[in-house]
Amino acid sequence: MEELLGNIQAMGLTQYEAKVYLSLVPLGLSNAYQISKISGVPRARVYDVLDGLVQHGLVMKQESEGGAHYSSLPVDVFLESMKSKWEETYSSLEKELKALEKQEREPEIYVSTVKGEDNILSFCRVLIRRARKRIVLSMWEPMYCNLMEDLKKRQEGCLLRGILFQVNDPLPGLELHRKTHYVEHVDHPWFIVSVDGQELFYGNSIEQGGNAFYTDDPAHIYLLEDYIWHDVLVNRLVGEEKREEMDQWIAPARKSFFGQIRES
Repeated sequence: MEELLGNIQAMGLTQYEAKVYLSLVPLGLSNAYQISKISGVPRARVYDVLDGLVQHGLVMKQESEGGAHYSSLPVDVFLESMKSKWEETYSSLEKELKALEKQEREPEIYVSTVKGEDNILSFCRVLIRRARKRIVLSMWEPMYCNLMEDLKKRQEGCLLRGILFQVNDPLPGLELHRKTHYVEHVDHPWFIVSVDGQELFYGNSIEQGGNAFYTDDPAHIYLLEDYIWHDVLVNRLVGEEKREEMDQWIAPARKSFFGQIRES
């Protein structure tokens, strides 16, 4: 019931209005005393709340010799009314926000942080949808599985390039990174999505629960796109047949480079 109450309030009703409407749905025609008792709304407030709902057209009022009685708007009618209002609000909001976004402003380079799995995936999907020329990415299996259908839809209109880790069946244009000790034991899987050389989104893969970062900074975009190309290039040069041979020195050499062990 608490979840239902919250959902009703999300449609623009106050807590008391939501409680009164929800009590009226099963009650049917009732007086203010009954509604107050069932809904838990104080009797001193219930009349004002009911009058407000009547004004909104969500509750119907019948006057009789025995006093005023109230009934809820039928559920189907209520839902249709809420849907229409939501769609009108959405259309108006969409138009006004996009108009604001198009207003000319001084170019400003920035990096912004995005938190939360749902927000990160939604941000990726929006970027993928508005790509016009190319999508360049580097990504691990969990992120890729969540975004694969979105990438498929953009394949016909966009160049899709990049490298994937621990993925079984990459889309055309995406290369599978060879198996290495580093890939199999990496502590912090990442993702990088670059769109049209204009926008960049990167950070921890969603299962890491970390942050992601969006920027339109040309230096960020150039460096990370070039990093992806370098990864692709090395992957092509080494090849699977040289994996064991290369692993013997790549893993120690990487640790030595970052000062994790001494060079022999």
